[in-house]
Amino acid sequence: MYDIPLGFSSAALKSGLKNNDYDLAIIKSDPPSVVSAVYTQNNFQAAPILFSKKNDKNNIELLIVNSKIANSLTGKSGYNDVLDIVKHAEKVLGIKKDNILTASTGIIGVQLDTKKIKKSIDVSLKYFNQGFDNISRVIQTRDKFDKIYKAQLEVSGKSAKFYAVAKGSSIIHPNMATVLLFIFTDLNIEKGTLNKAFKESIDKTLNRISIDGETSTNDMAVIMANGAVGNKIITEKNKKLFKEFKNKLDEICAYLAKMIILDGEGITKTIIVSVKRAKKQDDAFNIAQKIAKSNIVKILFLSKNPNFEKILSALGTSNNININNISLYVNDVLIYSNGELIKNESVNKLKKEIEDIKENYITIDLGFNTKYEDYYYFTDLTQESISIHSSYNI
Repeated sequence: MYDIPLGFSSAALKSGLKNNDYDLAIIKSDPPSVVSAVYTQNNFQAAPILFSKKNDKNNIELLIVNSKIANSLTGKSGYNDVLDIVKHAEKVLGIKKDNILTASTGIIGVQLDTKKIKKSIDVSLKYFNQGFDNISRVIQTRDKFDKIYKAQLEVSGKSAKFYAVAKGSSIIHPNMATVLLFIFTDLNIEKGTLNKAFKESIDKTLNRISIDGETSTNDMAVIMANGAVGNKIITEKNKKLFKEFKNKLDEICAYLAKMIILDGEGITKTIIVSVKRAKKQDDAFNIAQKIAKSNIVKILFLSKNPNFEKILSALGTSNNININNISLYVNDVLIYSNGELIKNESVNKLKKEIEDIKENYITIDLGFNTKYEDYYYFTDLTQESISIHSSYNI
């Protein structure tokens, strides 16, 4: 319990959605939390997302999360199911529905069994204060390991705690972040400042990962800050404190983003592509994302005799590039420069070794006289991952 932020308590429950495993988490915040939330940009947003978006400007006292059933593509009845659950929580737990957030993950297109969830809410009070560890089990669907990060930040003589938990191993390509991510902290921070820091952290961590190039319908990332530690409130005006908080948030989100990539279903390798000296900042991002989503690049790293020029082929349809100014490196070995492929012993050695290298790096220097750069973190594409995706309905 010592590592749980002040003012938070939780109940992890076995409602029966997952048979005999944890599938429902209820997290209380007392005092109420200011929150920042970021949601999937998929147009087919699930019912719990639609509900939470109406409430996230309010001070939040309760977060209800279920797994197994996503409550997505369930129409008006799916949204009514969310209302049914939160109204029941309002009655049992004494928290207004406007101060509740909801999240779900699991099978799409299946109606939620609200009776099981409401029955668990009825008995939830006796399970509170059990710690946060089982929240990770609740939110998992096909994850192979827990994704938890705990941290502290010293602020004006107070030690603020952070507890972060995430899930995700497939359908990973963010337009937000294709995960469920929850961060709880007892830090006292102004809401606008929290929004700025959180969205910037998400953008450069969870918005820079890709496993299969797909964005799900249920993804959301939320940070709840209840101020219970009693530090002097953090605002953007205090640049030192804001920077320290932002660095801590970056640390948390970067760790969890890496854990999600490493848990990718069927993957055997990870690759980071860095694009440097682009003509514009958008070019750096778009090219990095293009390479990360390219199946010919992903498959390349499985080859016994890789043709690294396929990276150039994927790059070649990008805007604002000059092929004669580009330099391409793979694992720090120069592959292409001055308009020509490099053919030497270093390249030949890399081709022989690439099959056994688990963590790989692509660097693309576009050769403009700028400092614009960006990156993406992605995985290979294996036969196993294709088989896994064809075998289940999530």
